[in-house]
Amino acid sequence: MIFECKKSIRFHHCDPAGIVFYPQCLVLCNEVVEDWFDRGIGVDFYKLHAEIRRGVPMRHLEVDFFAPSMHGDELTFTLYVARIGGSSMDIVTTASMGEQVRFRAKQTVVWADLGGAPRATLIDDEWRERFGRYLEPPKD
Repeated sequence: MIFECKKSIRFHHCDPAGIVFYPQCLVLCNEVVEDWFDRGIGVDFYKLHAEIRRGVPMRHLEVDFFAPSMHGDELTFTLYVARIGGSSMDIVTTASMGEQVRFRAKQTVVWADLGGAPRATLIDDEWRERFGRYLEPPKD
């Protein structure tokens, strides 16, 4: 299954030329991950951190940019899980407008215990099942 949501490009995402400033693409990707937890996984992202004491800090990030996005664009974001490991997973987020892919981020996030100093912890069966619903085979 693939999670999908829409995001409007706002003034604060852009440089003076009206083009999305590249670090804002990562902010948008993080918003999509939060939306995925809220609406896809079924756990409020705030409660995940504050009550369940789990988080998904970034371990590795790769981003490919294909075309600029502009103030006023309405982007469609898709997210799928490419790999679930023992204590980490790879998430792929793609931003598109119509048929044109604007950028794609491949993120390795760590399943972290936030009950003290953050540390990696094993992804238990309940969470593995939830994340596994979004596991997609590699595309050729």
